[in-house]
Amino acid sequence: MTRQRCHCKISLLYIECLKFRSAEDEAKADLGSCKNQCPKQLSCGHHCKDLCHPGRCEEKCSHRVKLKCPCKRIKKELPCSKAIEEQTQVACDEACKALRRKANEVKEAEENAALEEEKRKQQAELEAFEKRQKGRRKKRGKRGGGEEEEEAEGGWRRYRTVVMLPLCGVLLAAVTFYLIQLG
Repeated sequence: MTRQRCHCKISLLYIECLKFRSAEDEAKADLGSCKNQCPKQLSCGHHCKDLCHPGRCEEKCSHRVKLKCPCKRIKKELPCSKAIEEQTQVACDEACKALRRKANEVKEAEENAALEEEKRKQQAELEAFEKRQKGRRKKRGKRGGGEEEEEAEGGWRRYRTVVMLPLCGVLLAAVTFYLIQLG
């Protein structure tokens, strides 16, 4: 018995020496196979579907792949090798274009509705603000009577305590001094 690795280099095989030496090339390839699926990857990314074999794998991939149009509505199933050879692409038809147009119209309508709603909210907020401002103006007018009188008296009212307090203090000090001098 001889020990050797299979074609995919994963398993160890024990083969009778006489059988292996006397076999023809096809039989030697069959004896050197572990009979498992080939683990090698093809250039397309799929695994080879053949059983363990010598040499390179055939690039004719038989996996079925699904191709879709850009909007993903139309699906087409082809063998991988054919899809790669022909650079096949699924194109959108009129129904896809109509659906896309309809979706765009719905999206625009939603955006317009959102803008309108935002404008309504802003308008309501503005009106409420103006209403509050009008209410404040009316209260001021009722309280003081005339705004001009407040302006004229306002200067004196502001400085009354600042001017009157020291003036009263000086006057009180003068009266006290005079009373002390008399007595």
